[in-house]
Formats: sequence, structure tokens, C-alpha cells
Amino acid sequence: MLTVNMLEELFAPGSHHTHEERSRLALTLVEAGGLAPDRGPIDLDSGEAVISLSAGPARVRQNDPEDPDDPDGPGR
Repeated sequence: MLTVNMLEELFAPGSHHTHEERSRLALTLVEAGGLAPDRGPIDLDSGEAVISLSAGPARVRQNDPEDPDDPDGPGR
């Protein structure tokens, strides 16, 4: 006796993978409150994105005495 799934797999071989993926996704749980800060889902409908940079190593700024925008430059 042939079942519907056997006929479906016979005539549409990719449907087996589709069924497995749907079963896998049904078992996947995403908790909105369980995400790390700034790692939440992306809201594409808002049209805005927030990008947070992680703190990297501190950079040492070299003072240029000729730079007019330098706070320790010629005006000080």
C-alpha cells in the first residue's frame, strides 16, 4: 500500500527535504527576551538600523602641533 508521502517523494523528490526542514523549524524556539543586548532580531519594516561597535583596544592619539583642530594645538 502506497502512502501519500511515498507518492509525493516519488514525484517531487525535494519535498522530503522541505518536510524535514519544516519539522526542524517547528522544534526551533526563539525567545525575544533571551537575546543579548543589541543582538535582537532585525526590524526591516522600520527602515532604520542600529549598529553598535564593541569596545576595541584603546588608540593613542598623537598630538600634531600644526593641526588647528587639535585641542592642544597652536591656539592653546
